[in-house]
Amino acid sequence: MADDETNENATTADKIAANSVTTAKLTADAVATHKFTADSVQAGNITALAGRDGKDDSDVSASGVLDLRPPSESLKAELCRLGLEYSSTDVAGVESWRDYQRGVLATFDGTGANVTITDVKTNLGRTLTLDGLKAVTRIDTMTAAD
Repeated sequence: MADDETNENATTADKIAANSVTTAKLTADAVATHKFTADSVQAGNITALAGRDGKDDSDVSASGVLDLRPPSESLKAELCRLGLEYSSTDVAGVESWRDYQRGVLATFDGTGANVTITDVKTNLGRTLTLDGLKAVTRIDTMTAAD
């Protein structure tokens, strides 16, 4: 079997993993402001982006660190804390996060203020705000319950 880097049947995710690529969405404003080009991004010449907590991070170019973690006070940070990882975004723009070992699916609502956590075996779920998600210490499902 050909490795995923050159395998034409490999998924995009497999190819990204095979090439050790980290992805990030950049707004058009960020690209224009920082004069990013396809060549400079591929060469790794990204020198400044917004900081982790939404503040301008002027130390990025000095430190050489590009922090791709979500803001600490966010639904995404809480999903990461609970062991979920980004899975996909559908055509309607709905983001899905998963914990395959526990059988958990998390989807964001249209506002981004709530996330619905669902047991994929039973399709039972609950919609939570950031404060509600912060209170969760473990997610039990039909697949895994500690």
